[in-house]
Amino acid sequence: MPLDAAVEQFLSHLRATRAAHTVKAYGTDLAQFVAFALEAGIERVEHLNPRLVRSWFVSLEPLSRRTRERKLYCLRAFFKFCRVRGWLSTDPSLAIALPVQRRPLPKYLTVAQAEQLMEQPEPTDPLRLRDRAILELLYATGMRVSELAGLEVQSLDLQQSAAQVQGKGGRVRWVLFGQAAHEALVEYLQHGRPRLLRPDRPTRALFLNAQGTRLTPRSIHRLVKRYGRQIGVEISPHGLRHSFATHMLSGGADLRSVQELLGHRRLSTTQVYTHLTVEQLRQAVSRALPSLSIDDADTQ
Repeated sequence: MPLDAAVEQFLSHLRATRAAHTVKAYGTDLAQFVAFALEAGIERVEHLNPRLVRSWFVSLEPLSRRTRERKLYCLRAFFKFCRVRGWLSTDPSLAIALPVQRRPLPKYLTVAQAEQLMEQPEPTDPLRLRDRAILELLYATGMRVSELAGLEVQSLDLQQSAAQVQGKGGRVRWVLFGQAAHEALVEYLQHGRPRLLRPDRPTRALFLNAQGTRLTPRSIHRLVKRYGRQIGVEISPHGLRHSFATHMLSGGADLRSVQELLGHRRLSTTQVYTHLTVEQLRQAVSRALPSLSIDDADTQ
């Protein structure tokens, strides 16, 4: 099977389940690998070998670890597809391993900081009504900023205090929100959105900008950071997602429930938040018993 034809079939397979930007990124990475293979005189899938893949990976050393990790993940997904189709018998990338690197713990707000942040947009005009609803909904649900930007009015079920969001790979899930977010949404829908909506630009988008069109993820990111600076913290929409997950686990929610609400495909992705709650316990013990560290206690 020619390499370029195999890549095209793989990308066509991905288009049925993955977002367009993901398919585009995979296509870019694989095009670079195919170009490298062709320079080495390898044009067919069945001629791929560990030496070629190792040489390609060495050529990526000037790039960041995260970029190299992404490209390796993409290549392994392609090799898996080729093995399923019978074009490869083994994965030629198996001998390649990135050095283990501890993931930094994500930034998050304390409960008090989160409450203070929610109070920043004074609901005095349509834009601030919108901003209050955005902050409340991000914190109450843990949804991604792209998911929030994609919401439409009919995505909401106010009677159930729930919203239907479309996540990564086109996966759809329901998220729940509490009384504060419910009230902020009702205020925005009744007194904010109708004043932002323009008759000449009809739209079903839930959150609108001053021109009456859908608010973009970038604009949402900017407004969250702006309100964060008002209380002296650096926070982003993703930071609110981290805060939601951390506060849920600290409040006694089980990991599987948080995984479902966040829309994580793998439980291991959600498990980073258990590190946060353990760190909170560690700090609490250190404050209460400053002469006894957790590490000391473990060795006794």
